[in-house]
Amino acid sequence: MTQTSHDDEEQPVDDMVRYETVDRHIAKITLNRPHRKNAIKMPEMNEELGRKLHRAEDDDEIKVIILAGAGTDFCSGEDVTRTPVESFGLKRGERLPQSRRIRGISKTRGTADLLRADKTIIAAVQGAAFGLGFNLVLQCDLVVAAEDARFSRRQTRIGFAGMDTLLPIVMLKLGINRGYEVIITGRTVSAQELKDWGVISSLVPADSLEAEALRYAKAVALHSTDGLMIGRQAKKLFWDMLGMAQWTDFLAVSHPLFTNLVWREDEANFLKERSRTGSAREALDAVHERWESLGFQ
Repeated sequence: MTQTSHDDEEQPVDDMVRYETVDRHIAKITLNRPHRKNAIKMPEMNEELGRKLHRAEDDDEIKVIILAGAGTDFCSGEDVTRTPVESFGLKRGERLPQSRRIRGISKTRGTADLLRADKTIIAAVQGAAFGLGFNLVLQCDLVVAAEDARFSRRQTRIGFAGMDTLLPIVMLKLGINRGYEVIITGRTVSAQELKDWGVISSLVPADSLEAEALRYAKAVALHSTDGLMIGRQAKKLFWDMLGMAQWTDFLAVSHPLFTNLVWREDEANFLKERSRTGSAREALDAVHERWESLGFQ
């Protein structure tokens, strides 16, 4: 997660997520806020990502999508100057009805659902892939990463704790014990670790990342369009057989419950720190420092 300032408010939303056809049958979607490490502004940027994803899905000439981040980092997470529940209408010092909270989460379902996309998606990752950025990576079908890539579920430290919006996928792809350890500590995981765990398909120097992602995309594009589409439906069925549809329903209730958490005085409390400092960046630093002092970077 990262804090943003008002400096980039004039950037059009459609420029925050760029779309281009980079080769025959291959589209590239790029998160484009490099000056803010591609932090996702909610809900606008997430919705724009959904629109660009649907554009590729609707184009019968496109077989595969490369998801990338401009600049030095893939995606540092959500823009924490406005939390998701604040985008639903919550104002500081007030309470938002549960109906608004539940509907807010329900409306985001399918906005940028990479996991259930009708086209194969390859993540091309460099630098930080934290929080929501790690979510996006884990929802992709294949992951190609630069050697400097690093990954973290740091959003758990602002209150999610053992509750993770992508918990089943984290545990399935990282392993139950490893996945939960990454969730509960919020520690940073190296690209080499994820390669050893079988999450990353190819690990290359940063200057070879684009070419390597394109190489994998071309391999996917050799397949029959019809065969790829049938395969996508089979994979969606696989996720549903594992309970992902039910998990998505649960999120509509679990996230509103999370926004009503009560913290004890000695517990790490991002919202309290943000109110005290008036800065999301300083609040995050204060929260992270408590885990870092225990050796969990």
